[in-house]
Amino acid sequence: MVSGTSFCVKISLTPIASLSALVLAIAFLSSCKKEAPEAGPRPPVPVTLGTVIQKDMPNHKEWIGNLQGTVTSMVKPNVAGNIIQRYYTEGTTVKQGEPLFQIDPAPFQADLDRAKADLATAIAQETKVQQDFVRAQNLLAGKVISVQEFQNQQQNYQAMVAQVASKQAAVQSSQVNLDFTKVVAPIDGMAGLANYEVGTYVSSSSQQPLTTIVAIDPIKVVFQVGQDDYLSMISESLKDPSNAAHQRKENQNAGMRMILSDGTIYPHNGTFRAVNNQVSTQTGSITVEGNFPNPGTLLKPGLFARVQATLGFQNNALVVPIASLITVQNLHQLAVVGPDNKVSIRNVNLGFTTREEAVILSGISAGEKIVVQGTQKVTDGCTVAPLPTASPTPASATGPAENGTTKKIPAANPAPAAKS
Repeated sequence: MVSGTSFCVKISLTPIASLSALVLAIAFLSSCKKEAPEAGPRPPVPVTLGTVIQKDMPNHKEWIGNLQGTVTSMVKPNVAGNIIQRYYTEGTTVKQGEPLFQIDPAPFQADLDRAKADLATAIAQETKVQQDFVRAQNLLAGKVISVQEFQNQQQNYQAMVAQVASKQAAVQSSQVNLDFTKVVAPIDGMAGLANYEVGTYVSSSSQQPLTTIVAIDPIKVVFQVGQDDYLSMISESLKDPSNAAHQRKENQNAGMRMILSDGTIYPHNGTFRAVNNQVSTQTGSITVEGNFPNPGTLLKPGLFARVQATLGFQNNALVVPIASLITVQNLHQLAVVGPDNKVSIRNVNLGFTTREEAVILSGISAGEKIVVQGTQKVTDGCTVAPLPTASPTPASATGPAENGTTKKIPAANPAPAAKS
């Protein structure tokens, strides 16, 4: 039996052959390498330019608030009993003193009748005791009775007078409870839904009120103002404390504007109503309230709205479009374009801003050109190609439109349509 045999062939190359192979490989690799094209100049970046303008700039501010009633009254029963009637229509306006509910008055009428009867008995007894007291006075003067007997008659009379007064108070209390069975509106306002139906037993300890009445003309808007904005509101008073009353009056007369959540511009201006007595340490803001007329009670509590107000003016302010600002962390920059269309990224100090414009405190001059659209594509030293800008559409007198349209609501209830 012959076992398997393996063969190994060893090939040896001479030094000359190895060198030749290496030269051929280098030549092959060199032929495959392509020369990289030289980088040309970067083309100009197309951007839209704007101009730094100088003008008197009103410090417009905007906050998010919600509407509330100026007075909210929880109508609760003062006596216990079954509701036998509801007088008002839910969701309608009621006047102070107008009846809302009737609680069964029969038990309270019986208590009143009983108290009146007790009072009549007490008055009759008082009359008799008074006569005895007068007789005792005459007998004492004639020395017919002793002083002790006279004092006893006097004490009986005084006790009877007190008892009559107690019975009179009981009658008044019973009358008050009887009157409480008719629940009336404590304020003028809009009455809400009834929480209890006719036949329900209610008392002063019931969990829910019978209903809620809210005074909503004028209606109150409540919003949170940051401490910086608050300091702007009181800046003049801080400079001259004697000017505080005048500044407060100016703030009230300056007025506020309200834009509802769907972009509807409310046609009536409001006024500052009150400011809370402390700034929240958690949010760094203070609660401010304003009043807006609400003819026809169209606005309801619970609605959210934007509140706009003007907190003074800055004269000869440098103003740029808000879109031109480049913000990196807390650093604000502008892309300034020179006469050769080259960009210089410049740090600026930012003042107050609005929804459309920003006030620049320093770092730029009036009349300089800046990049408004395309700031994310420019770098320091690059060249830009200004794009033509369309003629701006005149802004509405009432402010910027929402979603391309401006809506208004009527100032009062619309006139009823004529019947055909």
